[in-house]
Amino acid sequence: MSTLKDAQTAYTFDDFVLVPVYSEIKSRKDPNISSKLAGSNMISPIVSAPMNTVTEEKMAIAMSELGGIAVIHRYMSLERQTGIVKSLLERSIDLENVYFAVSVKTETLLHRVGMLYELGVRNFCVDVANGHNKNCVGAVKIIKNTFSDIKIMAGNVCTFDGALRLAEAGSNSIRVGIGSGAVCTTRVVTGHGLPQLTAIEDCVRVKSSQPIGTQFAGYGPTVFSKSYPDVSIIADGGIRCPADVIKALAVGADAVMIGSMLAGTEETPGKFIEENDRLFKYYSGMASEEARGEWFDKSQAGLPSEGVSIKVPYTGKSAKKIIENLCKSLRVGLSYAGAKDLHELRKNAKWARITSSGYIEGTPHGQKTR
Repeated sequence: MSTLKDAQTAYTFDDFVLVPVYSEIKSRKDPNISSKLAGSNMISPIVSAPMNTVTEEKMAIAMSELGGIAVIHRYMSLERQTGIVKSLLERSIDLENVYFAVSVKTETLLHRVGMLYELGVRNFCVDVANGHNKNCVGAVKIIKNTFSDIKIMAGNVCTFDGALRLAEAGSNSIRVGIGSGAVCTTRVVTGHGLPQLTAIEDCVRVKSSQPIGTQFAGYGPTVFSKSYPDVSIIADGGIRCPADVIKALAVGADAVMIGSMLAGTEETPGKFIEENDRLFKYYSGMASEEARGEWFDKSQAGLPSEGVSIKVPYTGKSAKKIIENLCKSLRVGLSYAGAKDLHELRKNAKWARITSSGYIEGTPHGQKTR
């Protein structure tokens, strides 16, 4: 057990800034922002979150057309998920860009995976709030032992130890982030989590073999880990602006998962709400009472929620526009780092820790905007 005096400081996006370096990039349009997720090529390193107010069929189509990846949420019946698969196939959507989320319930897990597998789905997301739990690790092992040719995205975790367990179980990509989402209250309710920039950096270490013995790993300094260089790290949560995307990728993430930035777009599920001549949509945390109430039975009653539901203004924009603008900003960010691609961004990244005053200085007219 660690003590308070031994505790290290953990950081999030606003605690650091990337320092410009000498650049030979001729045009801000030149940098290549493509990435790979579990071996699949991504034109843009953006993944839509498996939330019932973010990703269903329309979002999957948009993400596929943009070269990103969509994760269909699990708060729906098997019939609904298989229906989405059939509809995507009818539209000639490449299923390689789509993941289907499943729960860790062993009594229904293989049946759902098997039915989707028969339709051609090979990408699955084991979706649970606390990926450090043995149920998540066990679900990954069960699926991998039954279907050897599939790819598994799993999480969420926020430490090297958590990421290592999922990698050892057979995960091909790992979602990193606990308590950092815009509608997540896990840290308030449970007191657990880790600021996102530190969490990403710690989890990225599963890619290389090295001594394990940091504050967040939980092992002694003489233990060495096996490396998992092909496991992809997805920064999930806390992304509020293009700068956060760039910082997440610079610290080592292969892709970022976004939810709130897409919540008010045309492609998200859910009904419109009209108030004072303005349109809104609901954006709900998947562990919120609202999201659970639409899907789970009364057996879940009494469990504390770890999320909230909020109304977000309908932007009138397509998700495509949001992601296209993110990608433009990402290319500009690479040009400031003198990087022609994401590999060079990580290699060239020069970090400076900033104060709260330094952060405010960097906002329009020195006003704190978030």
